[in-house]
Amino acid sequence: MRKLLRVLPTIFVIVIVLAAAIAVNAQDDFEVTNLSLSSNSVALGEPVTITATVTNTKDTEETHTLELKLNGEVKDSQELTLGPGQSDNLTFAITADSPGDFFVELGNTSELLTVQAASFWSIFPSWVWWVIGAIIGILILLLIVMLVMPPRKKQPGAVLQDSQSIQGPHSTQTATQFPSPMSAPGQASPPSGYQSAMPPQPPGAYPTPGGFHTPGSFPAPAPMAAPYPQYARRPIFSVSNLTITPNQVKSGDPVTISAIVSNNGSEAGTYSIVLRINGMVENIIDLMLSPGATQATTFTVIKEVGGEYYTEVDGLSGTFIVIPLVPANFTVSNMVITPERAKQGENIVISAMVTNNGELPGNYSAVLKLKGAVESTEEIELGPGETRKIAFKIAKTTPGFYNVELEGLTGRFVVEMEWQG
Repeated sequence: MRKLLRVLPTIFVIVIVLAAAIAVNAQDDFEVTNLSLSSNSVALGEPVTITATVTNTKDTEETHTLELKLNGEVKDSQELTLGPGQSDNLTFAITADSPGDFFVELGNTSELLTVQAASFWSIFPSWVWWVIGAIIGILILLLIVMLVMPPRKKQPGAVLQDSQSIQGPHSTQTATQFPSPMSAPGQASPPSGYQSAMPPQPPGAYPTPGGFHTPGSFPAPAPMAAPYPQYARRPIFSVSNLTITPNQVKSGDPVTISAIVSNNGSEAGTYSIVLRINGMVENIIDLMLSPGATQATTFTVIKEVGGEYYTEVDGLSGTFIVIPLVPANFTVSNMVITPERAKQGENIVISAMVTNNGELPGNYSAVLKLKGAVESTEEIELGPGETRKIAFKIAKTTPGFYNVELEGLTGRFVVEMEWQG
């Protein structure tokens, strides 16, 4: 009886070892390696090709069905028959129908796939957007040309001809066609009763185009036309209503500076309106204005350096303030460990979300620590306000508990020991 009691513990240990060996042999005999995705980040609806190498580790020909899973859900499967030690490549093609992050699992390997939502700019190819932009640019250019060009001036009517020319060549001959009383001998005398159209002349005077001239006297000057006032035939410009919108902007945002230019003269002309910022010429716009016309002029200014800017447009002044952008600063959240219990050598994915809370782009180095020691580092570039997911894939062969630390976030996972038969 005592001998039987001594043998029972030994029999119990042997039974446990045999059960473990049977459990190990019951696992799949195919080993999956080199799992890869055509792209780890794709747009919604874009196809993804998944490839892997499968090896038969048994000494006999085996047939098994390998299942492709996304977040634990079977998406596709293929049946494969391999001889002893034989390897083959498997290829799966899937299309992501919803945005998010997915763990792609095939056998005992996994990869991370990120599906991004479709953007507005992806509706058309890039060349279509270029054509639309070119058409809009041409229309804007034509509109600017139409606004800048002055209206055509009507040609003034023909100047009235001299009254003498209007009357005709016979009007002046009527009064002079007969000889004067001082006609030379032999010339015909005027008929009786004729009264000469010329006024009586003084003694010794002789006729001139401006009247009779008496010897020793100066001829009377002919009447002169009144001079035309030259000042009335020129453009006169004025600038008013300086407006700065907005008065306070972030660095890199546009500021609109506008003013109204008027031509108060009676002739069309070109006027150059000059914008100065902090005493330096920033821009010049030439305007063609017809008499009495008024036109609004707009400047757009973008400043990257923060500070106060003094603005001047032809004697009118104002200021605007540029606020510097907040530098990039980052936060790490939502750390996930998958799986939290793993076998020796099994891949473990540790992921988290990184957010740039600043107003400028920047680079961030995320450091993963296991048991207080640096395990891996991930470099990531984020734009202002952008959030992106980072993932570390590790595998441990030493059994035990592993404390995880990722930029202030903590957690742990367990590597279980595998019994060898």
